[in-house]
Amino acid sequence: MKWTNVYGLDQLGSFLQKTRKEKGYTQDEFAEIIGASHATLSALENGKGVSSQTLMRAISDLGLKLVVLPKGAQAEVHDAPASVVSLLRSRQEGGQQ
Repeated sequence: MKWTNVYGLDQLGSFLQKTRKEKGYTQDEFAEIIGASHATLSALENGKGVSSQTLMRAISDLGLKLVVLPKGAQAEVHDAPASVVSLLRSRQEGGQQ
């Protein structure tokens, strides 16, 4: 399992754009898949506000899961190797974000 930390809408948009490109979708193709306009997908990928429904469709259709935690929260990952859980804990304890 691969974990990526994202802290703001602009970082989330960039991450979604990168993932979309890795999966080989153009903006127009992916916009059609999620039922949004090209302009809406562009706004999302550039960190602008879009509806939560559009955001969640994009996340889901890219095969991603969104986990929201309060800053500084301790999280346990049960379906990841122990080394990943260890790494996440050490980052949290060290204050890295």
